[in-house]
Parts: sequence; structure tokens; C-alpha cells
Amino acid sequence: MTDTCPNCLTRGIKPRAERRDPHQTRSAYRCPHCGHAWITSRIPDAYRPTA
Repeated sequence: MTDTCPNCLTRGIKPRAERRDPHQTRSAYRCPHCGHAWITSRIPDAYRPTA
């Protein structure tokens, strides 16, 4: 999954590292444009299609 830099709004940034468990995926990012670093935590169920 990619993300958008919250500092300069550069889109499509790929995570530098990810850690997954059954309840969440944590991703670490660093923007190649401005150097800003951030971490996201996503709940996998929120990204599954519904019937």
C-alpha cells in the first residue's frame, strides 16, 4: 500500500518497513521529496471488500 506525505502532499510513497499481525499493519514511511518520516497503523478489516 502507498501513502501521501502529510507534510508536502507527495503521493504514492511506498513504505520503508512494515510489520503485520492479525489485528493491524504498521508501516513506516519517509518522503523522498521533503524527508518527512511518519508511521501509519491500519486495521486490515477496513480494507476488505464488503459483500
